[in-house]
Order: sequence, then C-alpha cells, then structure tokens
Amino acid sequence: MSSRRRILPALAPAALALLALAGCGGGARTSAHDAIRTVTRTVTVPATTTTATAPATTTAAAPPNPSATLSLHAAEQVLAAHGYSTLTESDWRPDQPLKVLLGVATGGSAGTRRELAFCFLGASFIGTDTKDPSGQLAVLAQDGRSVTIRYGLYRPSDAIDDPTGGSADVTYRWTGVRLVPQQPIPPAAQGAALSRR
Repeated sequence: MSSRRRILPALAPAALALLALAGCGGGARTSAHDAIRTVTRTVTVPATTTTATAPATTTAAAPPNPSATLSLHAAEQVLAAHGYSTLTESDWRPDQPLKVLLGVATGGSAGTRRELAFCFLGASFIGTDTKDPSGQLAVLAQDGRSVTIRYGLYRPSDAIDDPTGGSADVTYRWTGVRLVPQQPIPPAAQGAALSRR
C-alpha cells in the first residue's frame, strides 16, 4: 500500500504535464500553419518579381555569329556605354571575325589613365581583355582568331604617361567559347615591382 501511495502522487503531475502539452500542441499547430502561410506569401511575391525580370539577364544568348558584320560606329557605342571612348580607330578590322578596339576611360582625375581592349566576335561584344583597366595598351597583332595586346609596365614611382618597366605581350585566343590569354597577364596592383596599373 505504501508503494501505491508513492506512485499515485508521482503520476498526477505527469498526467497534468501531458494534458498541458496536448493543449499546447493544438495551439502550436495553428501557429505553425499561420507561419507557413505567411512564409509562403512572403517567398512567393519576390519569386514572381524575380521571374518577371530574369529573362533579360539569365536567358542564354545565342552564340555569336563570327561572320556577322559590325560597324566601327556600333562598336564605339558599346565603348561609350561602358564609359570609354576610342583610343585609336587604326586597330579596327571590320573584315575579321575577332575584332578589337582600344578604349580610354572618359573623365577621371588628372594623372590617371584607364585603358581597356574591347573585343567583339562578329557583331557581338564578348568582353574586355581584363576586368581592371591598364595604364597603356597597344594592339600588336591580330589575325581574326587571336589578338596580341602589349601592356606598358610601370614601376611604383612611374608617372602614368611614362612606364619605365618595358612591356609585356599577351595573346588572347578565341576558343569557340571564350577568349583565353596564352601568357600571364601582368598584375594591376600599383605596388607590384612591375604592373600594368
């Protein structure tokens, strides 16, 4: 009898705890259902907005047609859209599949010079020689499938118009998918012993 007296008082709190949990569980289901409904609404609205704007940036473009023609004027408009003007028109070869046009950044402060080589395949702009601009560029050679760019090399104390570190030539070859540099591209960091800055 003494063991029964010990068990009953111990069971009573456990039974109350189970009843309390059962009551909380019902309320928790309602809260979880509401939270799921809210999350679903929140996630759906941005997804619809993103999908509406995605085709302009994520749709796979048709591969460039190497035999398509591109005028110098149209190429210069691409440069202008990126904040560059034509450095020289003498490098433009409209009869070649792979074309290059050197550009210099418009504006900028005194003592700075930013140049990029803009590359086109057929009538399509396929990119620039590097992500970061260089201080002095020249087109050394081009044959319709590759282009060789000469980079002026700067020592840390050189003025932008006077690179004293010589030059480095890099040939970029079209693989059918992208332009691939055939030699190492000089660093752009001004602190490097020799840079294209």
